Amino acid sequence: MDNIAIIVGAGFGKRFGSFKQTEPIYGKAVYKYSLDAFISAGIFSKIYLVLHSELIKTIKMEIENSKYKNVIICEGGDTRSESVYKAFKKIKHKNSKVFVHDVARPLISSEVLIDLSNFSKNQKAVVIGKKINDTVRSVKNNYSEFTVDRTHLWTTETPQVFDYDILSNSYHNNKSINEFTDEAAIVENAGHKVQMYVSQQINTKITNKSDLKTISKIMKRDTVYGIGLDFHTLVDGSGIILGGHKIDCQFKSEAHSDGDVLTHAVIDALCGAMNIGDIGQHFPNTDEFLNISSIELLKKILKLIPTNISIVNIDASIVLNEPKISPHLDKIVKSLSSALDIPVDLISIKGTTTNGLKYVDMKNGWGAEVIIVLRKWS
Repeated sequence: MDNIAIIVGAGFGKRFGSFKQTEPIYGKAVYKYSLDAFISAGIFSKIYLVLHSELIKTIKMEIENSKYKNVIICEGGDTRSESVYKAFKKIKHKNSKVFVHDVARPLISSEVLIDLSNFSKNQKAVVIGKKINDTVRSVKNNYSEFTVDRTHLWTTETPQVFDYDILSNSYHNNKSINEFTDEAAIVENAGHKVQMYVSQQINTKITNKSDLKTISKIMKRDTVYGIGLDFHTLVDGSGIILGGHKIDCQFKSEAHSDGDVLTHAVIDALCGAMNIGDIGQHFPNTDEFLNISSIELLKKILKLIPTNISIVNIDASIVLNEPKISPHLDKIVKSLSSALDIPVDLISIKGTTTNGLKYVDMKNGWGAEVIIVLRKWS
């Protein structure tokens, strides 16, 4: 039985005041935390990301040609229920478990998803929840009326998991789905039982701006640094590659690959920060990597980095007497940001020369130094 995920984030967020889906937490958009958890779990054949129409173009550009290969973006409806239903109708595998998750819950982990999947194998409908331990009161006009018996009270969260046929039957047996706040309520109203799954993980939902600060504090984080250096000889040619962008000139970089010193330095900085060796260990001078694009090498290294690690800053210096790189900086930054799948404002690139210093033999060469900052969260 396939596992299929619907991650819904099609609302505007009136209480939040903007699109919370794209708000950054430690340099990473909110929607990517859920996506990364579902992908890292390795148990989903398809992931539907349901978005507001105004976000589709931007997010499509952000995730195309990246690790999000099984992600299908679709436009949401006027309500949360309609958004989930629109994605549900696209599912072709009827013999499947359907996981419905709110993108506004970025603390979900791959471990919980795997455990939930195992728990759901013998259940037709499952909801994550927690028993209420606090005293609950009924309040009217800011005055307490009475204490509510909490014996049978739970809070419910997402993901919620359903057999395809149960959810399909529930949609057909409810004339209006918009009166319900989640899929569990739709299923219950159709006469089906919903099993509760107790999770100890904090799974806070983003509703207001203050929730971002709360979640930031919950995410345990460590900052690690990496430094990368790379130098190559320049020979006669028709251009050099820098950060994946070609600069036409009278030189080329003499190297086994394309000689992109910036990308090589980024790779070495990432390897150093992660303590996974260096570029030479991963990509030796063999026929497999002859004349290969350095951006392709970078993408291979990125696959080794866990999803709970984010790049928060890259500071690069290019040592090159000619040609001047300043006219090309914007294109270089955009090319590198696309390969790394990070915003352009997290990348700083500066150019410098040797100022004619005789003891620095850079007349026929060039180089790059990169300092990278990574943040681990859990």
